[in-house]
Amino acid sequence: MRRPPSRVKRVLRRGLWLTACFFAVPSAAWAWSNHTLCTWQAVAVLPQIAQRTVPAETLASFLSMEAEHLPQVLEDEERWARATVPSYAPRPDALAFQAARDADATTLRRAFLRAIRANEDMPLNLYLQRPPGTAVPAERMMDWSALSVLKGMSDLDAHSLERLEDGAAAPVADVIATASNEPDFGLDIALWQDNGAPEGAAYGYGPQPFGNPRLEYSSQAPFHMGFYHESGILYRAAPYLQNTYPEARIHLYMTLSRFAFAQGHPYWGWRFAGWAVHYVQDLAQPYHARVLPGVGVPRMLWTSVLDMAGVHGPKTAAVNRVTNRHTVLENYQYHHMAAAYAQGRMDDPLLAALRDTADDTALPRLLPPSPRDLITVQSAAVADTLDAQLERSFPAHYVTDPDTDLDAVPDLDMDAVARQAPEAEQRKLTDLVAARMRQVGRDTRALIRAVAPTGQEAAAGGDAKP
Repeated sequence: MRRPPSRVKRVLRRGLWLTACFFAVPSAAWAWSNHTLCTWQAVAVLPQIAQRTVPAETLASFLSMEAEHLPQVLEDEERWARATVPSYAPRPDALAFQAARDADATTLRRAFLRAIRANEDMPLNLYLQRPPGTAVPAERMMDWSALSVLKGMSDLDAHSLERLEDGAAAPVADVIATASNEPDFGLDIALWQDNGAPEGAAYGYGPQPFGNPRLEYSSQAPFHMGFYHESGILYRAAPYLQNTYPEARIHLYMTLSRFAFAQGHPYWGWRFAGWAVHYVQDLAQPYHARVLPGVGVPRMLWTSVLDMAGVHGPKTAAVNRVTNRHTVLENYQYHHMAAAYAQGRMDDPLLAALRDTADDTALPRLLPPSPRDLITVQSAAVADTLDAQLERSFPAHYVTDPDTDLDAVPDLDMDAVARQAPEAEQRKLTDLVAARMRQVGRDTRALIRAVAPTGQEAAAGGDAKP
């Protein structure tokens, strides 16, 4: 007969469970700020991308023309996800794509978004994002509300969004780069049962597994993070940490990309590819591959036990620390790279790392289970090292002080702050972030090679009809 666990063991188990609740994904749900800054450089060295254009096409046109074939493609994708993705919540059959060819644009768009279980209010209009330092004529600027369901903007210049006309020639590199930022505009917002949106009641994902369901951006976290390399004891205590969906999103959008190319829709072939690129790039961010970089399970457990005993300071400090360091890393990356673009410094270490193809042979094409076995395994491995470097490169006020709330700091520029650190620490930080960018570049190109049309179409970057 099994003896009941001792009181100490019960407390420890409860403490570890609470640890996961308290620490899993504090609040930041973005990975790299403004993915276009990464993607432009990553694809610039691909011969089938540079200097090529495709005719822009509305989503309604694509869906109307493919209304007969798309249901089977999405049904096959659903079968793949159910059989392959751990902890996958099956899509309710009622959401299967069904729309008549002659349906209006709004009906087609919402039927598609519901079939892929994305936010059904996403506008998905035609637009391009322009690099920092590029002037968009006032009459061609797109308003944020015409592109996103979110109330607030990310690290994005509101004047960088340009309207794209149906049928206009669009540079392939710009289509991919623009689309690679689009998932952060709200594709994965408010999809959980407890997010208070209609999608949550219909989509079948259940309650949000981690993060704060009341915070707007937090609801996208389980789609943009992949905790595949934590300790076994943490998974046993908090199995919901494995309820993440970046692998499903990557495979879905790669499938749609290939389908669009095969059916003669090169614009949507590249736009879907850009959506898939977003999640691949997210997984190269260490704070998206580890629950709590810099904190081991024993410390997490002890902090939770203290919290249960009424000593809340250590838990609060730990949560705030990792949240702020996540924010500091993204803000540093964005401001550093945006300044390099605006000033024409294409030899900047971060931009140069994105174009570096030396590691491409290690991952020539992105295939399952590449995201888990070849991408997050690298980003998770360097998480503690990068976390420690942030502590050395930035003042304690930003990365250690539990009373600091960086969300409340206006005009935050961590690149400028980093330049105040000793030169040796500046170099170490630059080298570590450049290494992350080198992986982002490699992984982006691996995905593009995996979906790009072969033969004449690949050489033309989509100009020729597949």
